[in-house]
Amino acid sequence: MFLAAFALTLGILEVTTYYLQQDEQIRFAKEVLDEAEQATEQISDALHVANTILQPSCDHATMTVIRQLVHENSEIYDIGLMEGESVLCSANWGVFDPVNVADKFQTAFKGYRFYTQVGHLFPVDDKYDLTRLNQFVTLTVPDQYQHLMQRMPRFRFSVESATDEHIFTQYTPGNDYGNPFPPLTIKTKTCSDRFNYCVHTHNTKAGLANYSAHVLLALLAIALLFSFLLAYSFWTFISRHNSIEHRFREALSQKKLYMEYQPVVTVKDKRIAGVESLVRWEDNQYGRVSPELFIGIAEKLSLYPQLAYFVAERSISEMAPILQENPGFSLGINIAAFELQDPQFLPFLSKLTLELSIQPSQIKIEITERIDLPLNELADFSRRAKSMGFMVVLDDFGTGVANLVWLTEMDFDFIKVDRVFVNALNYDMKRNIVRPVMDLITGLNKQVVFEGVETEHEFKIIEENCPWGYIQGWYFYKSMPKSELDAVLARDNA
Repeated sequence: MFLAAFALTLGILEVTTYYLQQDEQIRFAKEVLDEAEQATEQISDALHVANTILQPSCDHATMTVIRQLVHENSEIYDIGLMEGESVLCSANWGVFDPVNVADKFQTAFKGYRFYTQVGHLFPVDDKYDLTRLNQFVTLTVPDQYQHLMQRMPRFRFSVESATDEHIFTQYTPGNDYGNPFPPLTIKTKTCSDRFNYCVHTHNTKAGLANYSAHVLLALLAIALLFSFLLAYSFWTFISRHNSIEHRFREALSQKKLYMEYQPVVTVKDKRIAGVESLVRWEDNQYGRVSPELFIGIAEKLSLYPQLAYFVAERSISEMAPILQENPGFSLGINIAAFELQDPQFLPFLSKLTLELSIQPSQIKIEITERIDLPLNELADFSRRAKSMGFMVVLDDFGTGVANLVWLTEMDFDFIKVDRVFVNALNYDMKRNIVRPVMDLITGLNKQVVFEGVETEHEFKIIEENCPWGYIQGWYFYKSMPKSELDAVLARDNA
């Protein structure tokens, strides 16, 4: 992952530096073009003024005019008078022996003639670029862009005629860093709107190859740091994305959770009288996740309200056809402290049953003894639920701390005896302790459901002591998806 991040970072650096260097070349070319246009304008104006002199010669009058022109135009080094291909005199040097410049002639355009790198005009070792119009010629120094060259651009540039026939000036960098990165190439061309020439830039070592070793090392250090941060961030993102908490949040928001239903069977004739809804989650990465785990995650992530409403809506909607067809069939829904304290939950159930044409009495709201709420809140919820027509079930009896107090203070319709008591029926010593509790429960004149019945021995004892009761457990059925339940009910009703 780190190597991929490093390669990506280098790629980003390469592209970024490429476009930064391209922008630099374009900006530089515009500066050169501005300089060239300023010089061209001065040369053109000065030559036109000089050519207004009548019968020019190297006399005092002519020299005075051209000296004034040199003084007024900073881009012009000197102005001379020519006859044929020879320079006769100039503003700065006066009259001298004629110097022939024919061999330095390069090109002509619109009456102008251009001479390049002309030397030996004066008793100095300098060379000049000449622009001639008729009899007068301007002299400019080739290093007029020296102040730009001092910035040591790492690319070539040249000022050339638009037809590429004449090169007015050019520059080639001398630095060659030779770093190991493969070079890229950048070419730009910026042309004047006023004059017939363009500025070309050409960088044959663009991108990271353009930098010196110490700059490159600094960039690589930054790239390594950024790559580490990028790899760490990506790893963190993937870890969070693959965490069970994130995957549960995603599953809940996308409604990938599903319901299973465990039948509740009559002891007397062993027929299915109803089902208890149980929420399930099967994840591609974590497999089938236990409800205890993902319900705890929902509470931790403050997603339990969303889960509670999902379970109620999904289970009632799925079971609606069966409940509509068989008014004696019931659906049990487990609730926790949230549903008990949420003022909107019971109205939500009431509205849902009305919309689906289900009798509220077919919905059993199962309250577990494990709920740690004051008894008065539980009793109030029970009263409100029954007033709306719902059945109230005291679930997991015998596992909490309330026990007998709940039996006397709460208004309920069913009591579900926990697996702990049912399992005790398999042992003689424990059976003697459990039997009085069973006698107490059966004496309440409430409907009783025995949970977790797994063996025939357990069933026989329950059948003997509570033949009018109900059984829920693996002895008859495990929990199953709706499609399987439909098939079971079809056989049961055949």
